[in-house]
Amino acid sequence: MGLIAGSLLHCAVLAAGPKWIAFVGAPDVIVVSAINGTWVAPAAALTIAAFLAGLALYSLAAAAIVRPLPGVKPVLWTAALVFVMRGLLIVPALVLGRFNWRAPVDLFITVSSAGIATIGLALVAGLILADETAR
Repeated sequence: MGLIAGSLLHCAVLAAGPKWIAFVGAPDVIVVSAINGTWVAPAAALTIAAFLAGLALYSLAAAAIVRPLPGVKPVLWTAALVFVMRGLLIVPALVLGRFNWRAPVDLFITVSSAGIATIGLALVAGLILADETAR
C-alpha cells in the first residue's frame, strides 16, 4: 500500500505544480523544469511513480496475489535495502542538526524519511515471512 501511495504521490505532486515539487524537496533542476514546462520534471516524476508501481506489483507477486515475476526476491531485497538506507539518512541530520541535501530538515522531510524506512522494513518483514511460510 505504501508503494502505491508513493507512486500516486509523485503523480499528484507533478500535477500540483512547481510549488509542490519544491515543497517535497525535489532538486532545483526539477523545479526549474516544472516552472519552464520542459520534459525533465514530468519524466523524473513519472519514472519514480512507475518504479514504485512496479515494486508494488513485485510485492503482490511475492505474496502470490498475482502471477510470479522474474527475480522477485532479489528485486525486493534490493529495494528494501535502498529504502531502509534512504529512510535512515535523516538520523545523522537530526543528531548533528544539519543536512547536506538542498532541502531543509523539516517536518515533511522527517515524516517522509520515516515513511520510506517503514516501507523498506515492511518489505524486509514480508520477505522473511514469505521464506518462513515456504518452508
